[in-house]
Amino acid sequence: MTQLTDEHFELHTKNKAEQFERQKIKFLEDRIKTLENAIESHAKILARFQMTENESEFERHEKLWENNHE
Repeated sequence: MTQLTDEHFELHTKNKAEQFERQKIKFLEDRIKTLENAIESHAKILARFQMTENESEFERHEKLWENNHE
């Protein structure tokens, strides 16, 4: 039968701590990826919104210019 010495318990504790740290890192990496995807999605939405807003501004200026030069 295996003897359970202090070294055995220290090694077990160390391994558990390392495993826990790896899990925390994995969780944080996954969270970062999720946030990056959300930011990218918001940037695309904002870009589309700005494009349509600029089109509207252009149309308003064009109409204003046409009205002033008739």
